[in-house]
Amino acid sequence: MIHRAVKSVTPFEFRSDFTADTMKPVEVDPPVKLTTPELLDMLAEARAEGAATARLEHQTDESARLQDVTNALNEALANLVALTGHLEACAYDEAFSERAHALIRATARTILDGQGDLFAARTSLKSDNAEGSS
Repeated sequence: MIHRAVKSVTPFEFRSDFTADTMKPVEVDPPVKLTTPELLDMLAEARAEGAATARLEHQTDESARLQDVTNALNEALANLVALTGHLEACAYDEAFSERAHALIRATARTILDGQGDLFAARTSLKSDNAEGSS
């Protein structure tokens, strides 16, 4: 170990490193002042926005439901077309074939009428949506 001679001593300024930092003053927000008409306008606007959002969600749900029904009806019509093709390919007696075709036509007519009702409902929803967003 090497020993060195101390030539001079300088005083050390002691200070605590454990003091808390000074806190920045917290700014207090000024109070909000609204007049009664301003408050009523804000409430009316919030209600209108809430009603528009609820109406849009309802119309979206209804449109999705109608689309599902339309898809099911389209599938039913496609199945009827396939059934008609199979019946025509079979060699049944004429009376059975006529009854089967009449039943298929009646079912197809019912499905097409239902699609017309769905189309009217969807058109109504779209027009209501257009009026509501204006």
